[in-house]
Formats: sequence, structure tokens, C-alpha cells
Amino acid sequence: MNKPVSAPPEDSVVEDLMRAGFTEYEAKVYLSLLAHHPVSAYSISQNSGVPHSRVYDISRRLIKKGFAVSSGSSPELFSPLSPDELVEKIERDNEQLTRQLKTRLEAIDFVADFDPVWNLHSREESLEKLKEMISGAEKKIFLGFWAEEFPMLEEDLRAAHQRGVQIFLLCYGQVEVDFGQVYVHERHYLDEINAQGRSIDCAVDSRVCLTGMLGNPGKSQVVWTRNQGLVYSIEGYIIHDFYLAEIRLAFGKPMDDLFGENLEKLRKKFLHV
Repeated sequence: MNKPVSAPPEDSVVEDLMRAGFTEYEAKVYLSLLAHHPVSAYSISQNSGVPHSRVYDISRRLIKKGFAVSSGSSPELFSPLSPDELVEKIERDNEQLTRQLKTRLEAIDFVADFDPVWNLHSREESLEKLKEMISGAEKKIFLGFWAEEFPMLEEDLRAAHQRGVQIFLLCYGQVEVDFGQVYVHERHYLDEINAQGRSIDCAVDSRVCLTGMLGNPGKSQVVWTRNQGLVYSIEGYIIHDFYLAEIRLAFGKPMDDLFGENLEKLRKKFLHV
């Protein structure tokens, strides 16, 4: 026989409702209405522990916010919005508030006096932040990555492409991609880099970037920032990789003969000094 699922402690639900914008008394009155309805202000006070002198005003506030309804008179009886409808209403209200706040804040002439550089301490955290960047992209994404990471990013990249974002991808290894501009970078002579931990580099809309080593097996060392100096630097670094990819496509074997496959001779010259 399956055991009944126990309800969460009332205190934790009250705290969650308060984080969603309820006052403590509003949360307690709403929860009491879920358990007993329709009921009078007197019964709400008895069930919730909220002082009787406050219950009527609080119940009227819940009605005004769309979280409860009333019927009758002498006494007036109160009933709650269902939990599902409550959650949906909170989500709608917050979306509207966020849009309104964004519009009004963007109208303020603000220039940051500093832009923090955040250290991301794990592969999982880094990829989650990267997915967030991709989901928020509006115009263009420059991304350099290894094929092993593509399955975690494909869905978000495809969604960005479908909403009109220009996508430029440089992948170390073979992947099947049917959107964006894709350059495949061979991995010969790159085993040493892979052994230290695969790299990841991304710049979005010339306003935010992420770069570093994802670890696996090495220690993850990735940073995220909106600092414009670093954003332009990382964006330029990635774009130069695209330049090289185009040049290699154009010149092929003569370039390999001169500089070595995957620029091996240049790598030895500058990376092993």
C-alpha cells in the first residue's frame, strides 16, 4: 500500500508565499482558507492564528489581489483561489512586473562603475551559465567549443537560431549541425590541450562573455563577465579563430606545408617557449 504524501510544513509554505510577495498574515489567511472554506472572518482568525481585528482587512487585500473571493453578508464568507490558479497568477503578475521594470530601468541613463568577473567553479555551473547566455541572446553568438559539449548546448542554440539570432560556431571535433555558420576544427596535435581540460569560449551580443577550461579531467577554470574590455577581447579572440578557419578553407595544403597541420609549427614556436 502506498503511503499518503504528507503536506509540507506550514511554516515553509508561509515562507515561500512571502518570497512570492505575500505578507506573513496574508500567507496564513490564504492557507487557512485552503483548509476551510467558505468561512467567516471569525473562523479564519480561529484557524489561522491571525488576530481577529486584522483578518477582515487582510481578507479584503487578498480579494483585491485576486487571491480570494467573498460571498454573502452577515456574515461575509471567504474562499481561496485554487493553488494551481494562484501559482499561474503569480507567474503572470511577475512576468508583467519584470517586463515593466525592465522598460523603466532601461530608460535610466546608467553607466556601471565596475563590472565583476565571476569565477565558475564547476563544469556543470559553467555550462548552465552558458545555456543562460544563449537563451538570452538577441543578435549574435560567437562560440568555440569541443564536440563533447554540443549535446548539452544544441537545443538552446537551435532555439536561438529559430528566433533569428546569428550563430557562429567553431567546434573542435565532428558534429552534425544544420543551423548557423559552422567551422569544424581538426583535433590533431591538440591532445595536450584536451588533457588539461576542454576549453569553452563564448561572446553574446558584444555584451557578455564566458571563457576558460571546463575541466574533465582537469579542474574547471571558467569566468563570466559583462566587462566590456574583456567582452571585446574574447569576442575578438573567437573571431580570429573564424578568420583562420576561413583562410585554411581557402588555402588548404599550402598552408599546412608552410605552418604544419593545425598550425603545429606555430604552436610549437609560441606555446613551448
